[in-house]
Formats: sequence, C-alpha cells, structure tokens
Amino acid sequence: MGLLKKVSKAFSISFAIGIPFTSLNTHAVEVQLPEIVVIPNTVIGTGTLLSETPANAQIFYAKEITEQEQSNVADLLNNNLGSVSVSNGTGNPYQNDVNYRGFQATSLLGAPVGLSVYVDGVRMNEPFGSIVNWDLIPMNAISNLSVLPGSNPLFGLNTLGGALVLNTKNGKDDQGSAISVLGGSFNRKATKFESGWFDEETNTDFFIAGNFDQQDGWRDHSASQVKQLFGKWGWRGNSNQTRIELSGSYASNTLSGTQALPQDMLSNRQAAYTWPDTMTNSHNVLNLKVSHWLSDNNQLAGQVYFRQASLNNINSNAQLDDGCTISSCSNQAPNGSALNGVTNANALALGYGRYGGAINTSIVNSVTETNTFGTSVQWSNFDNLVGYKNAFTFGGGFDQSQINYNQSTYLAQLVNYQTVMVPNTHYAFTANGLAPSATNPAIFSGSNVIRGVGLNSTNKNLSLFLTDTFHPSDYFSITAGGSFTYTSIDQSGSSNTYLNSDDGWTWSDGGVNYYNPSFVGAWSYKNSNPSGVASAANTIPVGSVANQTNSLNGSHSYQRFNPSIGFNYKINPQNGIFGSYSESMRAPTSVELSCANPSSPCSLPTGFNSDPDLQAVVARTFELGGRGTLAGNVYWNAAVFDSLLSNDIQFLNAPNSTTFGYFANVGDTERRGFEMGLKTTIDKLYLSANYGYVNAIFKSNFTTAGGQNVTSGNVIPGIPESTLKLRAAYSITSDLLIGANLIAVSSQFMHGNESNSDPTGKVGGYSIVNLDVRYRANESLIFFANVNNLFNNQYATFGQSGVTSIYSLATQNFITPAPPIAIWAGLTYKFGAKK
Repeated sequence: MGLLKKVSKAFSISFAIGIPFTSLNTHAVEVQLPEIVVIPNTVIGTGTLLSETPANAQIFYAKEITEQEQSNVADLLNNNLGSVSVSNGTGNPYQNDVNYRGFQATSLLGAPVGLSVYVDGVRMNEPFGSIVNWDLIPMNAISNLSVLPGSNPLFGLNTLGGALVLNTKNGKDDQGSAISVLGGSFNRKATKFESGWFDEETNTDFFIAGNFDQQDGWRDHSASQVKQLFGKWGWRGNSNQTRIELSGSYASNTLSGTQALPQDMLSNRQAAYTWPDTMTNSHNVLNLKVSHWLSDNNQLAGQVYFRQASLNNINSNAQLDDGCTISSCSNQAPNGSALNGVTNANALALGYGRYGGAINTSIVNSVTETNTFGTSVQWSNFDNLVGYKNAFTFGGGFDQSQINYNQSTYLAQLVNYQTVMVPNTHYAFTANGLAPSATNPAIFSGSNVIRGVGLNSTNKNLSLFLTDTFHPSDYFSITAGGSFTYTSIDQSGSSNTYLNSDDGWTWSDGGVNYYNPSFVGAWSYKNSNPSGVASAANTIPVGSVANQTNSLNGSHSYQRFNPSIGFNYKINPQNGIFGSYSESMRAPTSVELSCANPSSPCSLPTGFNSDPDLQAVVARTFELGGRGTLAGNVYWNAAVFDSLLSNDIQFLNAPNSTTFGYFANVGDTERRGFEMGLKTTIDKLYLSANYGYVNAIFKSNFTTAGGQNVTSGNVIPGIPESTLKLRAAYSITSDLLIGANLIAVSSQFMHGNESNSDPTGKVGGYSIVNLDVRYRANESLIFFANVNNLFNNQYATFGQSGVTSIYSLATQNFITPAPPIAIWAGLTYKFGAKK
C-alpha cells in the first residue's frame, strides 16, 4: 500500500508549483514547495505527479481558496491566473463568463463553451446549453481545484481548451468547525459555515458546509440571493484499502441582472436598460463514489450520481417588433415603431431616455427542468512494464439527461423601465355577441401569449478512455491516451406563434397569412381608439392558416476517437520541460440545434425555430513548456500553445439586436499564445507575476446574420489578447498580513463586430487594484477586510456593437459597466480542530 500512502500524502500538501498566489495567513511568506504534487488524470481521478503532467497545470488548495474570500470560482480564477479574463453582460457578480486561453465557460446561453467543469466527478456543464452556473458551487466545500489546459480527451465533451476539476473536503482531512460573517458595500450580508469530524472507532468521517449570500447589487434591479448546502459521509475500511463516499449538494438561488447600457445612458452607470431579468436556479445532487485497492498496484474505482436541476428565467425583451415595419408607419424604428419614445435633451439629461407612454415589448418566461443520471468505472494498474515504472488506467462512463423546456412570450408594455405584462386589449368579446358599447361592455378574454415553445430532449453520452504514463528513465516520461466518445440527442416539440407583436391576430410570413383562432368572432376594440368598433365581428382572412408552427423534432448523433500524447523531461532535479498534442470533441447542444435556422433567428435564452443539423466541433492542441525552481526560491512556469478548431459553432447576432440570432458552424478558428508565471519570497514579502497572451482568430470566411463579411484573420470578439496579474503580500507582524493584487487586461472587440470593421466597436482595456487585510486576534478569531477596485476605475468587460436604443432610436454601442469600489469586512471563528 506504499503508493496509496504516497498519493494520500500528496493530496494533503497545501501548495503546488504553478499556483500564482500565496496563502493569506499569518505565515503567508513562508510558503514552500512540496516535493511532489498530484493532479487528477481522469474524471474519477487516480492522480499524476505534476512533474509528469505534459501541460501547464495549475492547482488551488482549500486554504488559498478560503483566505481569498472569493464568492465564486470565476472570481478566484480571474484574480490569480494569467491566462484568465472574465466578461459580464448582466452586471450580476455570480454570472461572469470565464475566458481561459480564449475558451469560455459561461453562465449565459449564446456563447460557445469550450471548458468542462467537474465537481467530484459530476459534470457541471448543463446538458441543455453546456453553460456553467457558478452560483451552484459552494466555495467553502472545495478541497482543491485543478486547472488542466489543452484538449484533454479524458475529460469528455467541451474540453476544447481545458478542464476545471474540483474535489470537495472530507471530515478526516478537514476536521474542526468554522463560521464566518461578512458585510459591506451594496448592502451585502453573507455568512458561511463548515464542520468536519472523524470517528476513529468506525473509520467514518462527516463534513458539512453551507453558504448564504444576499446583496442588492450595485446596479438597479441586480440583487442576488444565494443559498448553498453541501454534505459528505465517508468510510475507510480494510486498512484504508476501501473508500466509500456519499455526498449531497443543494442550492436555491435567485440572480437578477439588468443588461448592457447604450452609450447615451452611461451618465448613470447604475441604470437598468429594462427589467426584470431574473434567474431562479436550483439543483440537487446525490453522488456515491467507491474505490478499492485490489492489491498494492491495482485499484478499482467507480461512481453513480443523480443530478436534478431547475432553471426559471424571466426576461424583459425591449426590442420586439411591434408590427409597424412598412415605410408608411410614422416614427419607424429598425425593429418596429417606438411611438412614445422621448428623445429631447431635457429627458436625456435625467440619465435615462424618458418616455411619456407605453412602448410595446414583451416578457419571456422560460422553465428548464433537467434530470441527469451518470455512472463511471475505471481500473488503474501501477505494475512495472518491461522493467520500467508505468501507470495505466482504463475506464468508461455513461450519462443520460432528460430535458424539459417550456417557454411563453407575453405581451407587455415598458413602464418606468419595467416590462409589465398586459392583457390582449386589441380585440373584444361581449356576452351577447353584439358590438361593444357603453351599455354592452366588452369582456377581454383573448390570450396575451405571442409565442410558445415546448421541447423535450434526451441526451446520452458514452465514453471509453485509457491513459498510460511510461518511464524509460528517472528523468523522462511519456504519456499517451485517448477516448472514444458517442453522443446522441433526440428531441421533440414545437415552437408556435400565436400573435403578431402589436397583439393583432393576423400576420404575414412569406406571403402566407396566419391567424389566432382564439380571436375568431372578436370585435375590434383597440386602446388607441376605444370608441371605434368594427361593424361586424372578425372572420378568418381568406387563404389564412391557423397559427405558425415550427417543428423541433430531430435526432442527432456524434462519435469520435480523440487521441493524446505528451512527454516530460527533467533537465535537472529542479527544472524540466514538457510537451503534448491532444484532440477533443464538442457535440452541438439542444439549444444550438433548436436555434440554427438563418432564415428565422431566435431570441436567447428563450426562442427556438427549427431543428437543422450542426457539425461537431473538433479541437487539436499543441503545447510546449517548462516549470521549475531558480536560485533556490524563484519558482517559474511557462508554456506556448496552439489550438485549432474545426467546425466551430458561434452565435451570430441578427442586425441591430443584442439577443436575436442563430447558431452556425463558421469553419475553423484558432487560439494561440503563451503564458508565464513567477513567484518568490524576500524575507517577509511575497511576490508573484502571471502573464497570459492569446490571439483568437477566425480561420474561415463567412457572413454573419447582420451581413458582416468575416474573413480569415479577424479577431474573435470578447477575448482580450493580454492579461497580467501581479500580487504582493507583506507580513507586518506574525498576526497581521496585508496584500494587494493588480489585474490588467487589454482591449477586446465587442460582440457583433466579428468583422472587426467598426473601429469604435471595442471594449477598452483596464486595470484595477484589489486589497486584502487579515488579522489574527488569537488561535480562534480572525478579522479580514477586502477592497475591490481600490481606485474606483470606470471600466467594462462586455460590449455589443451597433445596437439601436429603444429610447433614443440611435444605433450605438452597448456596454455593461463593471462595479465601482467595494469594501467588505468580516470575521471568522474557528473551533474544534486538532492542534
């Protein structure tokens, strides 16, 4: 059992090569590198020494995660990794999109997802759109987080640019209890707790953690309430040969955002463009993991899990075509008329584009229910091969998700920046069937649903994988592996249109007239002319058909074998180089397949049109780098990489729209760049620097929905080229530590400027400084404070090019302002831990 003890010891080490930050405790500057560090090499994870990993892997441990006081994984990565930047289109702190080496893990539908995320082997990418909801992951339950770059096929779908693998704490390794409270800017109030204990008589351990975070948000109507609970029971038997873990996770959260702002509204950066835009998100996970050492060199491991997720979105849509699209309409706007828009200087001076009445709009309510069952098993063998050290793993996994999606778009009016649902008052019904009058009042019973979507999808994923690390010498190792992946998506349902958007019952599409049968026999009774009544009830227009229905039925399957190979070579005991080549596949998701018709753009995250096929995305990545120690205490890591994607899928915005568009294969794209990191200690001072450069470009010519001609070499929007992270931490006394982080990010092209032809269509670069202070009053009590954006810089991380404001009717760039200075302070009380 020598190997098991070595692996267990390695996982308990609290610092690793490549971590670009320090522990924020009273001994932060005394951190030392361990002799060995183990990272997971499969989803279940048997572990590979960092010195044998053919990629620039990074590891975060519980102490560093806890002491940085970050509320979610996205913020943790952004503060510390040179190759990471974030963008935020909603203004909600839990809805950041993570860009790592030019690949995204996002919480919003519409962005191409190229990173996979796992917690204890449970895939956190949602089956519907592969998005990642950061608000579902409890930070104080994380034991370690590995950032594994490249197109590693062992981590399944979406691992085009990398994988994030999180493991949770257990009661034996994390004994003791702690409770923290925090408060400060934006009326934020948060508390968290954790407790772990171990029963030596029964070899069982228990761990529980919980979080509550409530804040108003810094922008209007951007409040958040996050509730998370995690628990784990474990048993170790047969002299630690057998390990059983049963864990459960629960979250119930409400997140509000307020969309990007047009430039002429930026005098009030807190303003809401429209509201409400609210997401109610919940999930429940039950996960059973079992591992057993058959012998000193053979381990069998497996897991079974069930995950239930529910997502309810309420979205205001202020760009609805209100039916006035012909040239004879007065005050015509590109997407219809905004007859009540007020654009005079006095109104704009108030900070908003004011208006005097109702502007036609809509409210969209969508509900996504997902049930996922998954299982996996693997065998690992560590016997020598032809007399040389060798590690071999073979396994497989299967998961199935049942997705039910329902969406309704309702008539609404924009009142005081809020979209308010309204009844259909265009047509009237009377009790006696006669024309409405003062003595024969109308009874409005017509539906106010503009369109509805019902979609059922069954997604199945099967994978078989193997990996082998062979050591021809003590200084050289070769790692080879691969994975066969099969994915099938079977879906049924339809998208139905019931009304034109000015609440009328007839409309034209390609020369065919449609009508809503709910209004047959109704009398015309419009709010604009209440006294005007039709001489007779409405009849079915000649040549019309009832409703407009697009079928979402379809079956799709994708399969591929994805190989990988790499090496590690130690130049000397302190320094080494590595290199690798890997391939991975991303199958289109249900939401992409249901919104892929160029002739009928849909509105994310709610509208669908039909079910054309899309091709799977394939990534091929080369990486070459090194890591080690210089001059005894200067630790370094560096890598160059090149990822080429075939059949990349992008969401192409329709003209003058931030939400309407469709998904399409756009040919080849490429992300290439380099990254480097340094850290050292000088007496009581800790210093680190991490830099990342990525050049993300389209490699094929195509035309967007808005008519832009994209050519090979155009830069992909939303991805800054350069990111720099600097940190300094100084121990003033043995109990007082003060630290500062600098985050500097270069400019990026705005979404909607895929051709790079709009010189104004860029989000400017920015730099911010964050401060942190920790003071240990005694062994149990710790006070802490954090200041974000110390110099109160005005900046943005997300932008949309060439969109028409509903208030001023001017076509301009939209951006989402980033938060101003924020200060939080709190205390942590610890008790019950072993000395």
